[in-house]
Amino acid sequence: MLNTFKLDLHVHSRLSDDGRSSKEELAKAAAARGLDALVLTDHNACALESSELHGGVWLFPGCEISTDAGHILGLFLDKAPDIAALRKNGLASAAETVAMLRECGGVTVQAHPFERKDARTDVPVDCIETVNSRVYIQNPEANAQAAKLAISRNLPATGGSDAHSAGEVGNAYTVFEVPDCSMPALREALLSGLCKPILIQNTPRRLKGYSQFRYAWFTRNPYRIIKGIAYIFYSILLDIVKGTK
Repeated sequence: MLNTFKLDLHVHSRLSDDGRSSKEELAKAAAARGLDALVLTDHNACALESSELHGGVWLFPGCEISTDAGHILGLFLDKAPDIAALRKNGLASAAETVAMLRECGGVTVQAHPFERKDARTDVPVDCIETVNSRVYIQNPEANAQAAKLAISRNLPATGGSDAHSAGEVGNAYTVFEVPDCSMPALREALLSGLCKPILIQNTPRRLKGYSQFRYAWFTRNPYRIIKGIAYIFYSILLDIVKGTK
């Protein structure tokens, strides 16, 4: 018997320099939005060693690694990858990142490939993120372009909010039809393409502005902090003028 589960596959906690919510706050937001689970995909770090259940919402281990071909998600990890080793010479190699994530049991996803309109289309991943609720801020056509890439490469499509705060959770997610909400079942369904990405709404620009300011604040660099404040006001203005379409 198959059951329907909704998972936000791209979520950042406070472990990310620009993340603003705890895992408990993220889980509470997910429950309020009718989600069954989240994958915590912090920047170059793993927030979880194993799955955790918070208020009826599963939190699954993952990460988002910066590579020479853009960002790569590792979902449903059995163990944490050695990210320090990947980054010992600077930006991680995409091929080495994919190989290590697979060794750790993870499903690999090319995250928001067209955010800056210069996507690498040959990254050896398992899936393509075709629905991301933040990516329109940089490139309004990014999700459509990613969907075309997934089709051209015959790869499964995923969706996630790319939330950096609880208020963004569930703006995009992925629907699974699986027997149970376990990592083995979800992993198998994802690799088989038995899932569907859903966009509920684009994230307001100002929320990205707040997370960028958090990152700037922790640098303790006055120039970056002032720039972060300016970016917040610029984002609010764009939200007013353009909306989030």
